[in-house]
Amino acid sequence: MEEARLTAAERPSPAASGGAGASTASQAIAGLQALAASLRGLMIPDRLPPSARLSLISQLEDDARENLARVLDHPAGLPSRGLAGWPRLADEACAVSGMLLDAYAGLAGQGGASEDVAEQIDLRLCAAAAQRVKWEFLSCGPRHATLWRLIGELRGRRPEHRALHAEYLRAVAYASCGMDQIPPNAVGAVDRLIDLLLPHLSLLSSPAGSSLYGIVPADGEPPRRLVEHGEQMAGMLHLIPGAAVRILNGLSGQLAQGSVPAELAGNGRHGEAGLALALQTLLRHWSSMPPLRRYRRHLLDGRLEAVRGFDELKTLLQGGACTSASGEWQMYDVSRGGIGALVPRAGDDAVQMGDLVGLRSADGDAWHLGIVRRKRATGEGRLVGVETVSQRPEIISADDGRAAAEVLLCDPLLKGEAVRVLVSPDALMSGVPLFVSANGGLHKLKPLDAAASGRDFELRVYQVL
Repeated sequence: MEEARLTAAERPSPAASGGAGASTASQAIAGLQALAASLRGLMIPDRLPPSARLSLISQLEDDARENLARVLDHPAGLPSRGLAGWPRLADEACAVSGMLLDAYAGLAGQGGASEDVAEQIDLRLCAAAAQRVKWEFLSCGPRHATLWRLIGELRGRRPEHRALHAEYLRAVAYASCGMDQIPPNAVGAVDRLIDLLLPHLSLLSSPAGSSLYGIVPADGEPPRRLVEHGEQMAGMLHLIPGAAVRILNGLSGQLAQGSVPAELAGNGRHGEAGLALALQTLLRHWSSMPPLRRYRRHLLDGRLEAVRGFDELKTLLQGGACTSASGEWQMYDVSRGGIGALVPRAGDDAVQMGDLVGLRSADGDAWHLGIVRRKRATGEGRLVGVETVSQRPEIISADDGRAAAEVLLCDPLLKGEAVRVLVSPDALMSGVPLFVSANGGLHKLKPLDAAASGRDFELRVYQVL
């Protein structure tokens, strides 16, 4: 195949594309923007042969993947907001992956390529589509209009191409594994797990007991969760997890014992936390029992006041003024376990998955605390799902024997019962008893294993002694 390379003037500089030592989000974003500009230049018609154009587009795709991998390998330093934050990075990645998909599709439709080159174009197109699916969920971006139709046609046209079928399966896996619930620190772990699990996933025309998702390639629609086991439609393919769930369970057990392979855990303590989240999410969506709602949802209409952040909520509950209100949200539905709400477009970038938020009815007095567990795009804005943490939070003083700090108590203090406590990171030692002053007395809290954390808080669980 005729080789073509971008010249130094045409190719994004190492600094822009996130070269050695340049792994910050701002440099990654600049690199993606430079790659997008190069892709736009390649879409201008000229006499470049298909093989040369493929080489140039492939080079840009490889650069984009390396650029993103450098950032995702060190998610702890990734800002959650701002011009160099995660939302901006995810938006740029979604846009670039869509441009790559369009570039390969345009090249495939151009004609004139040898069979070998045409085969490589199709494979690259399908791989770019899988990445676009991933970043659509991570960015809450719009769905690519022709993606599923394109790769469905490719799969049908090349029934024996194993590598292409693997990339199609990767796209289905990303669309069915709960990517809209994955925080930045777990994205790399999900990628590594799906690489590991692809040989153990199958798409079969006949349903099986473990089939939870189905897709009809000819329809050009994404996979959908099956309401009933054994559900069938003409031309439907069923995603069969097979041994993948057993592998995930085994890895979860290893992680609990602290013996997970380094190539899966990633970068230190943060990598292990991301792997734990990735394992939980994939198991929840691919196990033989699909994720079930514990509580019935009720559609409701109404306005909600929203406040984000541990310090802001603490100030608010103390009767102070709030400086980072997230605006007015529109209630969508409610259950005993949480609230679904529409966030206006003007404020949707300010709210990210894993955020601690306070919600109050526009005509009410009580603030409810919750954690944003999922976020997806709709025509009217972003729909967020908030898991309720406390309906009656209380500020109390806690002491770990070294220092004292104010914390948010989420549950009543009842002897022998578990109680959840929200603390600022590093404010109080974990794994040691706490002494808290509440209800006119001093209480000792014994730490339990269960805990969670977010950008500016830790949710710990204790037993009241």
